Amino acid sequence: MDNKERIPLQMECAMLFQSNPYMIESPEGISIRLGRKPEDIFPIIEQLFKQGILQLLGEEASPLYRYREPEVIQEIDLTGEVETI
Repeated sequence: MDNKERIPLQMECAMLFQSNPYMIESPEGISIRLGRKPEDIFPIIEQLFKQGILQLLGEEASPLYRYREPEVIQEIDLTGEVETI
């Protein structure tokens, strides 16, 4: 699979998990849900895991993946001061 085919599949896989944030699924299950070959899904899942988008549950022999909610950091000014430019 070349990079041109890989990027849409990566987006499709990420959207599957983002749309179903409580889903826990095996690579085989992900391939069935997306209608793709397992050998095409394995490198995509590994990449999403390395990027922190997916969380690995279970063991290497029977891996399960779930969506990892991104961390949001906000700084709030509680002093009430308005900064002028």
